[in-house]
Amino acid sequence: MSDHPFDRYAGFTDLSTLREYSSKPLRRCVRSNTILSSAEELKRWAEEKGWKLQPVPWCTEGFFVDRDDRSVPLGKDLLHLLGHFYFQEASSMLPVGLLQPEPGEIILDMAAAPGSKTSQIAAAMQGRPASAPHGASVGRGVIVANDVQDARIQTLKSALQRSGVMNVILTKRMGQWFARYMTGRFDRVLIDAPCTAQGTCRKDSNALKYCSELGIRKAAKLQRELLESAVHAAAIGGRIVYSTCTLTPEENEEVVLSILNKFSDQLKVVDPRELAVNQGKVAFDAAVRDSIAVQHSLQSAGQTAYPFLRIWPQTYDTEGFFCAVLEKTAPTREAEKMELKHFREKPLPRGQQQEIAQFLRTRYGTDIIRGGEQLFDRGDHLAITTEEVARLKLPVADYCLGLPFGKRLRDIPVYIDHEMAVLRGGEATENVCVIQEEQLQHLLQGQDISCDASLLGHVLIRYRGWCIGRGRARNGMLKNHLPRWMIYHLQDVV
Repeated sequence: MSDHPFDRYAGFTDLSTLREYSSKPLRRCVRSNTILSSAEELKRWAEEKGWKLQPVPWCTEGFFVDRDDRSVPLGKDLLHLLGHFYFQEASSMLPVGLLQPEPGEIILDMAAAPGSKTSQIAAAMQGRPASAPHGASVGRGVIVANDVQDARIQTLKSALQRSGVMNVILTKRMGQWFARYMTGRFDRVLIDAPCTAQGTCRKDSNALKYCSELGIRKAAKLQRELLESAVHAAAIGGRIVYSTCTLTPEENEEVVLSILNKFSDQLKVVDPRELAVNQGKVAFDAAVRDSIAVQHSLQSAGQTAYPFLRIWPQTYDTEGFFCAVLEKTAPTREAEKMELKHFREKPLPRGQQQEIAQFLRTRYGTDIIRGGEQLFDRGDHLAITTEEVARLKLPVADYCLGLPFGKRLRDIPVYIDHEMAVLRGGEATENVCVIQEEQLQHLLQGQDISCDASLLGHVLIRYRGWCIGRGRARNGMLKNHLPRWMIYHLQDVV
């Protein structure tokens, strides 16, 4: 190993520039969560706050954020805690932009934690696919979000719930499992592979400490196994996106080239420049050239160099990153017959779901449960997902599915959860407590507030058109039911 981990890249890029940018603080970057909000709303909010937003070239919902006033941490911003925007590094937005998920598809995110890319996939699946005939009914599709560690899955689960993601099944399996047990089942597969993470050194000063030759070889072995599994799990005509946040050719170009060599008749490379949005094509031109330069150094003369994306930290002042896009053109293994498992949760009988839907429609003046959605029973709690998720059969019991919906109470059929209130409460017309800035500050300090004396029982709290949570009204007072974690994060900044 060289004296510095970056010395090995002397033939590929300017080392002084690489080191210079890698020592700079990483620019803060966010993605508007279009499940709950829009990029335009984020822009208006940023303007009021005095933030300067610069678009990410390859993501229409992504923005670099610069602030003169940093007295309040961006992570304690109200809209962030409500899930309206998500912290996500600009390069990390690339894989889903290249995956191009569409409504109605079945998609696997094989190594999904901490959830930034899964929530980005879910947001992309809310719209209408360009291929859908006019007037055709198209559902949101299904995301299978997988990881292997309980702690990581809990982080993933929390991120998806705060983002309002409903059409998801969480699983806990080694990525290699999908090759055999879900052969050919997915329209698109993302494998954002575990790696030596050299590209993250701008936010993690320890990232370069563990880049031994042995560590790189071990990572590359696992990555080849995971990418091969992703290839098997994809359907014919399906797209596979492989990505890492490291710089080593062994974990990037070499991994993909080895899989292409193994499945030379069943895979083709998709040029990312053909998938570019906004200014992405210009950005991708340089990234493809940088990867081709690396490939030329790895291969014998005359071998094909493919259009992969290699993002050096200095290229766009981001983290280092790598992406490759593949399409499966023929079968890679025979699908085996598997015993299918039931979900851990039980679907709620249709009559009970209709009763709950009617109760909530009467209470809040809008449909909290929409067409194509299904409640599942978790005991005293209910979850909500889509009928497409409910119909998907898996050869493994899920870790959990959908979005928290509500708690059963003795006096009413259900008291909707905070996540469901944030997702649908903005459209409520009954039993809504509309608050102003001063009342918001009191609530965020954990206090109760006064309210309209006509309000009684469980109500939704709305601020500037956004539902921020729930409360209970009685005798002109509103009992604060905002989540404790939300108050904890905000109480020292209001």
